[in-house]
Amino acid sequence: MLRIAFINATQLVAQSIDDLEKVGQAVDTSRISGWHIVTAIIVFVASWPIGLLAGRLVGRLVGRLPAVPDYAPNIAKRAARYLVVFIALAIALNVLGVNVGWFTVTLGLIVVVAVLMIRPLIESLAAGFLLQTRPSFHIGDEIETNGHRGKVLDINARTTVIQTRDWRSIHVPNTDVLSEVLIVLTTFERRRSAIELDIEYGVDVAEASDRLVEAASGVEGVHADPPPYVRARGFGTATYTLSLRWWHDPDLSSGSRTLDGVVREVKRALDEAGIEMPSPEVIVRQPDVAED
Repeated sequence: MLRIAFINATQLVAQSIDDLEKVGQAVDTSRISGWHIVTAIIVFVASWPIGLLAGRLVGRLVGRLPAVPDYAPNIAKRAARYLVVFIALAIALNVLGVNVGWFTVTLGLIVVVAVLMIRPLIESLAAGFLLQTRPSFHIGDEIETNGHRGKVLDINARTTVIQTRDWRSIHVPNTDVLSEVLIVLTTFERRRSAIELDIEYGVDVAEASDRLVEAASGVEGVHADPPPYVRARGFGTATYTLSLRWWHDPDLSSGSRTLDGVVREVKRALDEAGIEMPSPEVIVRQPDVAED
């Protein structure tokens, strides 16, 4: 055991000596003079005020960019200041005869690690920048995205804030808004809604259509131009299907309000005309069983 410990200690000392020799080879002190030392000190000391100035300038530039969160200028300011000091330190060591070939490799590694760490933030900022500079919608529009519908309250650096009809505030990441299907409900001056009804074969189609159009036309919020209309949609087992369509203002409130009114008026009009909408019926027949 003692022999093994002695061998390990000897190898460690040899490795340390070898490392010191490598450091000595990397540092060329044969040409260093007092002027070199003074220059190195001046460069390093001057890097602090220069770094502060560069940090303030970068912070102001970042703060003027659209879709930038409040903390981004401070981060950019510190990064610029530390970068200036790091570069000045490399220059000072080079003046003192130190081989700073490692500087490029170290700086590259720092940049790669920094990009990987803040990649989600960069993607979010880029998405927010695109939504604000080339918007598909604006604040106040009503949209449907990622399974949510509501009014756009804000488009910030990271999220699009939506107010739903039940007064919930939903923050949808901007990256999701750009990558998923987006429906802008308030792009145009009007929007169409529809309901489908099953009518028995014995009912006159033209009469039923007139009753439906008349009922929808009297609902508040339904546009008269273009007027409501009916389209036949198909046949069932004992019925045919009619689709009643009408136009209204594009906001969600108008769509919900007119739908409620149309359903109520259609039911009343059909009842007055004696037109019944068939209800599903299940007929069970028991086969005859012969008696023993």
